[in-house]
This record gives sequence, structure tokens and C-alpha cells, in this order.
Amino acid sequence: MQFRTLLPFLLATSLLAQRPTQSDPLRPPTCPGRAPSSHPTAQQLMETRQQAAHDPHYLIAEPPVPNFAQERYKLADYYDCAPGAGCYWADIDAQYNRAIAVLDQAIATKKRGEKLAIVLDIDETTLSAYCEEKREDFGYIGSMFNQWVVSPEASLPFAGTLRLVEKAQTAGVEIFFLTGRPEDQRAATARNLETAGFHNWKELYLREPGMYTSTIEYKSAQRAKIVAAGYRLVLNIGDQYSDLFGTPQAETSVKLPNPFYYLP
Repeated sequence: MQFRTLLPFLLATSLLAQRPTQSDPLRPPTCPGRAPSSHPTAQQLMETRQQAAHDPHYLIAEPPVPNFAQERYKLADYYDCAPGAGCYWADIDAQYNRAIAVLDQAIATKKRGEKLAIVLDIDETTLSAYCEEKREDFGYIGSMFNQWVVSPEASLPFAGTLRLVEKAQTAGVEIFFLTGRPEDQRAATARNLETAGFHNWKELYLREPGMYTSTIEYKSAQRAKIVAAGYRLVLNIGDQYSDLFGTPQAETSVKLPNPFYYLP
């Protein structure tokens, strides 16, 4: 094989090696080059407090808010599906199963000549930031996150999104990606969507700087364009309420779980 022919193959192999892998959609993925983090379990935290509470030598203050480090441990356990902590991945998949049931009904009742559309947010809706959020210990370090989001590693799809999009496109339903990412991340975002397995979407909306005062205003305006183009908006899926609020709304808006951050 000539080097010129081999080079694209080597580059593709290198990019794939940088991506997280997920063999089970109901379990957390494996992050490349990162050892699993360790922290006290919920049981150990409770036992530590009980030990001090039962010792008369200690005067314990009741904190006005939960301990931040301990709350992050709970988040990590939920993310990692630790025993007794719930399972983020299973909850995400369950919501996508509900969305697919809505899609099935919309396809079955579609009128002749009608154009159906689905709007999907990207971060924590279509693609997961699991590995980066773990690396930042749920703290959101802007310089690190912005470097990561344009890297090949930022192409981990949710299995439920892939199932939904495949069924929709097979039935002729158009896919519109609507993200709060800035316009200058368009090329990297499109590349990572393709790498994750998403193809032939109708439109990818990214946010132009200074055009809208809020996320709700921005996303509502883009949905209005879709409706104005003659589409019946059957589903809008996002992890933030600001992905879903405002008008026009979809016939069904699906809120995915995200206890890791909040965007008004």
C-alpha cells in the first residue's frame, strides 16, 4: 500500500483510538487513557458521620447545604451506575424509548404530503461529555472543555439517539440539530456527529454571537424557521428546559436527565 493511500487510514485509526468506547448502552463508556477515579462510597460517608455523631467528644454542626465534594461523589456514582445509586445511562435510554414510541405514532398518523421533523440538542442529548466531565470532576473548566469539545474524543453518541434518528430517517422524517455551541465550532461539531454515526441531517444550527439574549429566545427562533418551512415538529429533545421552552413547541418535548449542570 502506498503511503499516500495509507495516510487517511492511519489518520482515521488514530482518531478512533481517541474516542470513548461503549459496549453496553445501559452502562458507562470506557474513557481512553484515563484510570477510573476512586472516592468514598455513600455507605462509608454515612459511617464516618455516624462515628463522629456517636462520640461525645465531638460537637457536629449541621451544614446549611450539602457538602459539595460528597454531592460530586453521588453524581459520579449515578454516572457510573454504582449499586444503589441509580444509573444515568439506563435513565437516558428509557427516555429515548418513550420518544421512539411517540415517533412511531407520528409516523403511523402522518398525512399524505406532510413533512415531519425532529429537533435534537447536541451536548448531553445527542453526544455525551461523560469522559470530559469526569476529568474535570464536574467542575466545568472552560479552557479544558472548549479544547475537548472540538477534539475527536467528543464524538460519543447516546445509543438511544442513534436508534431514534435511524428510525426517523428511514421513515423520511427530517433531523434538525439545534445547539448552543458557537458558530466557530461548526466544522468540529459536524465532524464529530459524522464520526458518532449521524449522517444526512437536514440542518445544523449553531449560535451566532450577540444575536439573542437567551437560550430560549435563540432556540425558539430556530424552531420557528423549521415550522415556517412547512414542517410538522413532532419531537424536540434536550437535556435542559431552555432547550424546550418557548414557542413554537414540538407536539412532544422530551426532557432528558442531566444533574451535572444547568443552563437557563
